Amino acid sequence: MIVTLALDLPPGTVLTDPVPPLLDLLVTVGVWAALVLALVWLRLVWWRERMIRKVARAHPESADQLRAAARSISLFARPAPAPADPSALTHRIVVAPLGDGRPGESFRAPGPDVGFSDLGVDGSRQDARVLIAERTHLLVVCLGRVGRLSGGEEIRPAAERVHRVREGYVAPQAAIGPVDRVDCALGVAWRTTCTYGGAAVLTDTHVDHDGWAFVVGVLSYAWHARAVEALDRVLATWQWIPDEGPGVG
Repeated sequence: MIVTLALDLPPGTVLTDPVPPLLDLLVTVGVWAALVLALVWLRLVWWRERMIRKVARAHPESADQLRAAARSISLFARPAPAPADPSALTHRIVVAPLGDGRPGESFRAPGPDVGFSDLGVDGSRQDARVLIAERTHLLVVCLGRVGRLSGGEEIRPAAERVHRVREGYVAPQAAIGPVDRVDCALGVAWRTTCTYGGAAVLTDTHVDHDGWAFVVGVLSYAWHARAVEALDRVLATWQWIPDEGPGVG
């Protein structure tokens, strides 16, 4: 009966020629899928740029490096797995001197360096980015030479710089606790902690070495005291690598 009805239908119907309607359906589904993907991508870009602006306003001296670090991460990349044990310093991180006088560094960490070293136009450089626990990140940045301009502002010595950073916090960013002096393998460092409206907590440790300004920060979304403990274990293994390349002196 069905065969007889199909034979009686005019040519070009779904039953006699199903390929064109099927292709139309596939094209329609593909267009809608592309639109949904584009909306998801735009939302992720908007969220990322919003966070970049907030952090850059709070840390103008390293804004270029923070932007480059954030934008270097693919929005759809599968995140690296967190170390199983944040207290196990299983990876040796080595950042070579650049050749312009700034020192390199070597330290042990729970995970590998997943960032990149890129020199900013203002002379700053992200040295390393390490995932030390679930949603807990360690970032090492060289701001440039102490006394030089960066982002229109002079890079002050660490003991002054840390207070200037706190004065630049913009709501919902707010300081937590006082500025602390930290004596460790880094040298004499100065530490400040802030919160981003309760969603995340950042502790920055400022230090100067051989006339160059550095910041070692740890950002976490839970149990920040443990994140700082993990940071201190990392800093206890820190070794500076002097720049002895040609043209240095």
